[in-house]
Amino acid sequence: MTVEPAHYGEELQDLLDGRLAGARRAEIAAHVASCVRCRRELAALEWAKQAVAAPVADVAMPAELTARVRAALDAEDRRTRPATWRRRTWVAAALGAAALLLVVVRAWEAPTVPELAAADFRAFDSGKEPLPMLSADSKAVEAYFVQNGAAFRTRVLDLGMMQYRLEGGRVHRLRGRTSALFAYRGPGNVALVCQMYEGRVSELPPTADVREHGGIIFHVYRSTNLTLVFWQEGDVVCVLVSGIPTEDVVQLAFAKAMRTGPSGD
Repeated sequence: MTVEPAHYGEELQDLLDGRLAGARRAEIAAHVASCVRCRRELAALEWAKQAVAAPVADVAMPAELTARVRAALDAEDRRTRPATWRRRTWVAAALGAAALLLVVVRAWEAPTVPELAAADFRAFDSGKEPLPMLSADSKAVEAYFVQNGAAFRTRVLDLGMMQYRLEGGRVHRLRGRTSALFAYRGPGNVALVCQMYEGRVSELPPTADVREHGGIIFHVYRSTNLTLVFWQEGDVVCVLVSGIPTEDVVQLAFAKAMRTGPSGD
Protein backbone atom coordinates (compact mmCIF):
# COMPACT_ATOMS: atom_id res chain seq x y z
CA MET A 1 0.00 0.00 0.00
CA THR A 2 1.40 3.38 -1.04
CA VAL A 3 1.38 6.00 1.70
CA GLU A 4 0.58 9.46 0.38
CA PRO A 5 3.16 12.03 1.54
CA ALA A 6 2.00 14.62 4.04
CA HIS A 7 0.81 17.91 2.66
CA TYR A 8 0.28 21.21 4.39
CA GLY A 9 -3.04 23.06 4.59
CA GLU A 10 -3.50 26.00 6.99
CA GLU A 11 0.28 26.30 7.21
CA LEU A 12 0.43 27.43 3.57
CA GLN A 13 -1.69 30.47 4.38
CA ASP A 14 0.48 31.16 7.45
CA LEU A 15 3.58 30.96 5.25
CA LEU A 16 2.07 33.34 2.71
CA ASP A 17 1.04 35.84 5.41
CA GLY A 18 4.46 35.77 7.13
CA ARG A 19 3.16 34.24 10.35
CA LEU A 20 5.83 31.52 10.48
CA ALA A 21 9.40 31.96 11.67
CA GLY A 22 12.59 30.05 12.25
CA ALA A 23 12.74 26.30 11.83
CA ARG A 24 9.02 25.91 11.13
CA ARG A 25 9.14 28.37 8.24
CA ALA A 26 12.25 26.69 6.81
CA GLU A 27 10.60 23.25 7.09
CA ILE A 28 7.45 24.23 5.24
CA ALA A 29 9.31 26.29 2.62
CA ALA A 30 11.55 23.27 1.91
CA HIS A 31 8.50 21.02 1.55
CA VAL A 32 6.79 23.47 -0.85
CA ALA A 33 9.94 23.61 -2.95
CA SER A 34 9.78 19.83 -3.49
CA CYS A 35 5.98 19.29 -3.53
CA VAL A 36 4.11 20.11 -6.74
CA ARG A 37 0.70 20.01 -5.08
CA CYS A 38 1.55 22.33 -2.19
CA ARG A 39 3.43 24.65 -4.51
CA ARG A 40 0.39 24.87 -6.75
CA GLU A 41 -1.94 25.58 -3.83
CA LEU A 42 0.41 28.23 -2.44
CA ALA A 43 0.52 29.93 -5.86
CA ALA A 44 -3.29 29.92 -6.02
CA LEU A 45 -3.56 31.46 -2.55
CA GLU A 46 -0.96 34.10 -3.42
CA TRP A 47 -2.72 35.04 -6.67
CA ALA A 48 -6.09 35.32 -4.95
CA LYS A 49 -4.63 37.51 -2.19
CA GLN A 50 -3.01 39.83 -4.72
CA ALA A 51 -6.20 40.04 -6.80
CA VAL A 52 -8.21 41.25 -3.80
CA ALA A 53 -5.58 43.74 -2.60
CA ALA A 54 -4.27 45.19 -5.87
CA PRO A 55 -5.44 48.53 -7.36
CA VAL A 56 -8.28 48.01 -9.82
CA ALA A 57 -6.25 49.20 -12.80
CA ASP A 58 -3.65 46.45 -12.14
CA VAL A 59 -6.06 43.56 -11.53
CA ALA A 60 -6.61 41.06 -14.32
CA MET A 61 -9.11 38.22 -14.03
CA PRO A 62 -8.49 35.98 -17.06
CA ALA A 63 -11.27 33.42 -17.42
CA GLU A 64 -8.73 30.79 -18.36
CA LEU A 65 -6.71 31.26 -15.18
CA THR A 66 -9.80 31.19 -12.99
CA ALA A 67 -10.95 27.96 -14.65
CA ARG A 68 -7.52 26.35 -14.24
CA VAL A 69 -7.31 27.23 -10.54
CA ARG A 70 -10.78 25.86 -9.84
CA ALA A 71 -10.18 22.69 -11.88
CA ALA A 72 -6.93 22.00 -10.05
CA LEU A 73 -8.57 22.48 -6.67
CA ASP A 74 -11.52 20.28 -7.65
CA ALA A 75 -9.13 17.50 -8.62
CA GLU A 76 -7.34 17.72 -5.28
CA ASP A 77 -10.64 17.84 -3.39
CA ARG A 78 -11.66 14.47 -4.82
CA ARG A 79 -8.67 12.72 -3.30
CA THR A 80 -7.49 14.64 -0.26
CA ARG A 81 -8.54 15.28 3.31
CA PRO A 82 -11.42 17.62 4.28
CA ALA A 83 -9.00 20.46 5.09
CA THR A 84 -8.66 20.98 1.35
CA TRP A 85 -12.30 22.04 1.24
CA ARG A 86 -11.49 24.88 3.60
CA ARG A 87 -8.67 26.05 1.36
CA ARG A 88 -10.81 25.69 -1.76
CA THR A 89 -13.65 27.64 -0.14
CA TRP A 90 -11.24 30.44 0.84
CA VAL A 91 -9.81 30.68 -2.68
CA ALA A 92 -13.25 30.57 -4.32
CA ALA A 93 -14.46 33.31 -1.96
CA ALA A 94 -11.38 35.41 -2.72
CA LEU A 95 -11.92 35.00 -6.45
CA GLY A 96 -15.55 35.99 -6.06
CA ALA A 97 -14.67 38.99 -3.91
CA ALA A 98 -12.06 40.15 -6.41
CA ALA A 99 -14.51 39.85 -9.29
CA LEU A 100 -17.20 41.74 -7.36
CA LEU A 101 -14.70 44.44 -6.42
CA LEU A 102 -13.76 44.90 -10.07
CA VAL A 103 -17.40 45.18 -11.15
CA VAL A 104 -18.32 47.67 -8.42
CA VAL A 105 -15.24 49.88 -8.65
CA ARG A 106 -15.10 49.97 -12.43
CA ALA A 107 -18.82 50.80 -12.56
CA TRP A 108 -18.29 53.71 -10.18
CA GLU A 109 -16.69 56.87 -11.43
CA ALA A 110 -16.11 60.09 -9.55
CA PRO A 111 -18.62 62.78 -10.57
CA THR A 112 -17.35 65.30 -13.11
CA VAL A 113 -17.17 69.04 -12.37
CA PRO A 114 -20.31 69.70 -14.48
CA GLU A 115 -22.17 67.00 -12.52
CA LEU A 116 -21.03 68.48 -9.23
CA ALA A 117 -22.01 72.00 -10.32
CA ALA A 118 -25.44 70.68 -11.31
CA ALA A 119 -25.81 69.04 -7.88
CA ASP A 120 -24.83 72.33 -6.20
CA PHE A 121 -27.54 74.12 -8.17
CA ARG A 122 -30.17 71.58 -7.13
CA ALA A 123 -29.11 71.78 -3.48
CA PHE A 124 -29.59 75.57 -3.52
CA ASP A 125 -32.80 75.54 -5.55
CA SER A 126 -34.42 72.92 -3.31
CA GLY A 127 -33.50 74.79 -0.14
CA LYS A 128 -31.31 71.95 1.15
CA GLU A 129 -28.27 74.23 1.21
CA PRO A 130 -29.33 77.81 1.97
CA LEU A 131 -26.84 80.60 1.45
CA PRO A 132 -25.08 81.73 4.64
CA MET A 133 -24.58 85.27 3.29
CA LEU A 134 -27.79 86.95 2.10
CA SER A 135 -27.50 90.24 0.24
CA ALA A 136 -28.63 91.86 -3.00
CA ASP A 137 -25.51 94.07 -2.94
CA SER A 138 -22.95 92.62 -5.36
CA LYS A 139 -20.03 94.48 -3.73
CA ALA A 140 -21.01 93.17 -0.31
CA VAL A 141 -21.05 89.60 -1.66
CA GLU A 142 -17.62 90.09 -3.24
CA ALA A 143 -16.27 91.41 0.08
CA TYR A 144 -17.74 88.36 1.83
CA PHE A 145 -15.82 86.06 -0.52
CA VAL A 146 -12.53 87.86 0.19
CA GLN A 147 -13.12 87.73 3.95
CA ASN A 148 -13.91 84.01 3.85
CA GLY A 149 -10.99 82.57 1.93
CA ALA A 150 -11.59 83.15 -1.79
CA ALA A 151 -8.07 84.25 -2.76
CA PHE A 152 -8.95 85.02 -6.39
CA ARG A 153 -10.82 88.00 -7.82
CA THR A 154 -14.57 87.45 -8.02
CA ARG A 155 -17.05 89.42 -10.12
CA VAL A 156 -20.59 89.38 -8.82
CA LEU A 157 -22.76 91.23 -11.32
CA ASP A 158 -25.99 93.08 -10.72
CA LEU A 159 -28.44 91.43 -13.12
CA GLY A 160 -31.42 93.51 -12.03
CA MET A 161 -31.89 94.92 -15.53
CA MET A 162 -32.36 91.32 -16.71
CA GLN A 163 -34.90 90.72 -13.93
CA TYR A 164 -32.59 88.52 -11.86
CA ARG A 165 -32.21 89.59 -8.24
CA LEU A 166 -29.02 88.65 -6.38
CA GLU A 167 -29.78 86.58 -3.27
CA GLY A 168 -26.29 86.14 -1.77
CA GLY A 169 -23.45 83.66 -1.76
CA ARG A 170 -21.19 81.24 0.06
CA VAL A 171 -17.58 80.10 -0.08
CA HIS A 172 -17.91 76.59 -1.40
CA ARG A 173 -15.75 73.59 -2.42
CA LEU A 174 -15.94 72.24 -5.96
CA ARG A 175 -13.87 69.10 -6.57
CA GLY A 176 -11.56 70.07 -3.71
CA ARG A 177 -11.09 73.68 -4.85
CA THR A 178 -12.33 76.85 -3.22
CA SER A 179 -15.31 78.20 -5.12
CA ALA A 180 -17.24 81.46 -4.86
CA LEU A 181 -20.89 80.47 -5.31
CA PHE A 182 -23.58 83.13 -5.71
CA ALA A 183 -27.20 82.84 -6.73
CA TYR A 184 -30.02 84.83 -8.28
CA ARG A 185 -33.80 84.49 -8.54
CA GLY A 186 -35.60 85.51 -11.71
CA PRO A 187 -39.13 85.69 -13.10
CA GLY A 188 -41.29 82.81 -11.83
CA ASN A 189 -38.82 82.24 -8.99
CA VAL A 190 -36.37 80.47 -11.33
CA ALA A 191 -32.86 80.10 -9.97
CA LEU A 192 -29.58 81.08 -11.60
CA VAL A 193 -26.35 79.97 -9.90
CA CYS A 194 -22.81 81.05 -10.74
CA GLN A 195 -19.57 79.58 -9.42
CA MET A 196 -16.01 80.83 -9.87
CA TYR A 197 -12.92 78.79 -9.00
CA GLU A 198 -9.23 78.72 -9.93
CA GLY A 199 -8.60 76.25 -12.75
CA ARG A 200 -8.71 75.72 -16.50
CA VAL A 201 -11.65 74.82 -18.72
CA SER A 202 -9.27 72.41 -20.48
CA GLU A 203 -9.62 70.18 -17.38
CA LEU A 204 -13.34 69.67 -18.05
CA PRO A 205 -14.70 66.57 -19.81
CA PRO A 206 -15.20 67.07 -23.57
CA THR A 207 -18.48 68.44 -24.85
CA ALA A 208 -19.82 68.61 -28.40
CA ASP A 209 -21.37 72.04 -27.72
CA VAL A 210 -18.51 74.55 -27.78
CA ARG A 211 -19.22 78.14 -28.80
CA GLU A 212 -17.21 81.29 -29.41
CA HIS A 213 -18.47 84.78 -28.70
CA GLY A 214 -16.42 87.96 -28.56
CA GLY A 215 -13.18 85.97 -28.55
CA ILE A 216 -14.26 83.85 -25.56
CA ILE A 217 -14.81 80.09 -25.75
CA PHE A 218 -17.89 78.71 -23.98
CA HIS A 219 -18.35 75.03 -23.09
CA VAL A 220 -22.02 74.04 -22.79
CA TYR A 221 -23.22 70.96 -20.87
CA ARG A 222 -26.64 69.59 -20.02
CA SER A 223 -27.68 67.64 -16.94
CA THR A 224 -31.31 66.45 -17.08
CA ASN A 225 -33.26 69.73 -17.23
CA LEU A 226 -30.27 71.98 -16.47
CA THR A 227 -27.87 73.87 -18.72
CA LEU A 228 -24.31 74.61 -17.57
CA VAL A 229 -22.05 77.06 -19.38
CA PHE A 230 -18.31 77.19 -18.50
CA TRP A 231 -15.76 79.76 -19.65
CA GLN A 232 -12.34 81.10 -18.65
CA GLU A 233 -11.69 84.48 -17.02
CA GLY A 234 -7.94 84.76 -16.52
CA ASP A 235 -6.93 82.06 -14.02
CA VAL A 236 -10.53 81.53 -12.96
CA VAL A 237 -13.18 79.23 -14.42
CA CYS A 238 -16.77 80.51 -14.34
CA VAL A 239 -19.89 78.36 -14.65
CA LEU A 240 -23.47 79.54 -14.94
CA VAL A 241 -26.24 77.00 -14.21
CA SER A 242 -30.02 77.21 -14.57
CA GLY A 243 -33.10 75.29 -15.60
CA ILE A 244 -34.28 78.01 -17.98
CA PRO A 245 -34.00 77.37 -21.76
CA THR A 246 -30.46 76.57 -22.88
CA GLU A 247 -30.11 79.58 -25.18
CA ASP A 248 -31.16 81.91 -22.35
CA VAL A 249 -28.41 80.52 -20.09
CA VAL A 250 -25.89 80.87 -22.92
CA GLN A 251 -26.89 84.50 -23.53
CA LEU A 252 -26.57 85.31 -19.81
CA ALA A 253 -23.12 83.72 -19.82
CA PHE A 254 -22.16 85.80 -22.85
CA ALA A 255 -23.34 88.97 -21.08
CA LYS A 256 -21.39 88.20 -17.89
CA ALA A 257 -18.21 87.19 -19.71
CA MET A 258 -18.17 90.25 -21.96
CA ARG A 259 -17.85 92.52 -18.91
CA THR A 260 -14.26 91.26 -18.71
CA GLY A 261 -13.29 90.57 -22.31
CA PRO A 262 -11.48 87.71 -24.11
CA SER A 263 -9.31 85.40 -22.05
CA GLY A 264 -8.21 81.83 -21.48
CA ASP A 265 -8.75 78.51 -23.16
